[in-house]
Amino acid sequence: MPSLIPGGSSQVIPPLFIPASCHSSPCSGLLIAKPTVLPFPCVAGSSSIGSEIKNTFPSRKSAKDRLLEQAEAEERLGLSFRDGGEKQEVKFKDGKIDKDSFSEANGGINQRLWMLVNKGSCFRDMVIHPLVDELVGHILGQDFILSTHSANIAKPGGVRMGLHTDQWWMPQPVKAGENYIRPSEISRKADSNFINPDLSLGISPPVVANCMWMLSDFSPTNGSTEVVAGSHLTGAHPDQDDQSSYPILQPTAEAGTLMVFDGRLWHGTGANTGNTDRLGVLTTFCSPQFRQQENQTLGMDRDLWEGCSEKLKERLGFKVWNAYGRIESSMDHLIDIEPERIKELKPTGE
Repeated sequence: MPSLIPGGSSQVIPPLFIPASCHSSPCSGLLIAKPTVLPFPCVAGSSSIGSEIKNTFPSRKSAKDRLLEQAEAEERLGLSFRDGGEKQEVKFKDGKIDKDSFSEANGGINQRLWMLVNKGSCFRDMVIHPLVDELVGHILGQDFILSTHSANIAKPGGVRMGLHTDQWWMPQPVKAGENYIRPSEISRKADSNFINPDLSLGISPPVVANCMWMLSDFSPTNGSTEVVAGSHLTGAHPDQDDQSSYPILQPTAEAGTLMVFDGRLWHGTGANTGNTDRLGVLTTFCSPQFRQQENQTLGMDRDLWEGCSEKLKERLGFKVWNAYGRIESSMDHLIDIEPERIKELKPTGE
């Protein structure tokens, strides 16, 4: 296995608990803000950045209450997405994944909630939180966009997800003229060249960063996120078939903790062997030249548009970045949620 920290040592550096003012990237790949420096999101009432979003709500539900309320409603309406079941089988229909595979009836246990931007002002606040500006900005730079904003309610009996990297799709460095895997043919199941890369060619930089908002206490018992500290510096992807030799860590943290980590870091949901639900919101950001996991510009509830600050609109991907993401003119700063489209035209008089 490749060395997990620079300098050739196999020592594993544990997660670091740091204040938001940290300006150095730890070798572990983890930045964790304690609840004492995180005023949001586990307390009810207005958040410290409420002025960033225009709204008429006199007070806001805590993120935990809003998440549980949304989860119950989606379950009752038959919209619940379930995974993490030991006997759950992914089924196919007409060559495509059958969505019914991800149901409680098919053995799914953990409940996932997607597109949280549409599901509460407290979730929209997370996207533009000052800690996100500072910590994610330290990894990706000043401009970055929301890739996905989702929740994972890891329930008792849920199995471990397995380690993965959120830059699994990034092509590996290659020698000039050498054969390579075509970008569109890269698979989530890592090729041998990704598991044991040629480090003499260097490694890819981070273009993804994750924020895990812990809305309940996290522990190894209830499925705390598994990580391999320092793995983001190896240039390697974890072996999906055998992960028994990896020095996996699972942070123990109080509700209200924010864990920010490099997208190359090996991580995954742990098994919940306890008797309580583990509530986590995972906010993934990417550099603006990359495709978002969730199509924020198409999927956003149109009724929310007028209440969004310019900062939130930019972070959702409505900002034109170096002419990318435009509709017509590359000189536009923001595209509108209902843009004017120039259709097929003919000169008048013909």
